[in-house]
Amino acid sequence: MASKRIKISFKNVNEGRFTVISSADISQSSNRIKTEMKDVVREHEKRQVLSQKEASKLVLNF
Repeated sequence: MASKRIKISFKNVNEGRFTVISSADISQSSNRIKTEMKDVVREHEKRQVLSQKEASKLVLNF
């Protein structure tokens, strides 16, 4: 799936040079991104919990 980035400005919108993206396409993209990012988000949450535990140990042991 090839995509092209388009810079949106008030000038472009006022001149009518823009493309409306259907909600179905947005939904498909969101679901695909969510699926691909699932493992990354889980790993980040695990690291965040460990970091908070280590930080609380530092505060208690200080």
